[in-house]
Amino acid sequence: MRDVTKTKASHHRPTNKVVAVAKPQTPQTFEGGKLGAEVESSGHTADVKARLIREIIEYEASHGSCTQTFLRKIRKQLRPRES
Repeated sequence: MRDVTKTKASHHRPTNKVVAVAKPQTPQTFEGGKLGAEVESSGHTADVKARLIREIIEYEASHGSCTQTFLRKIRKQLRPRES
């Protein structure tokens, strides 16, 4: 006797692997997008801009939207430093 059950199509179904979801590259909410545009138009270096944009995206992911306190915090970082 030979077992032929392994030749059935049901045996060759794909596994239930979790597909990696791509992280957003820009802020998703209206407030986050507006703040992101302010960051991009600021006179800071590319590293600082990337860090602030990443911080906005992470905040949106954990809180759902940007609060007024968070907006003030980021805008404070955008101000030029006084010597």
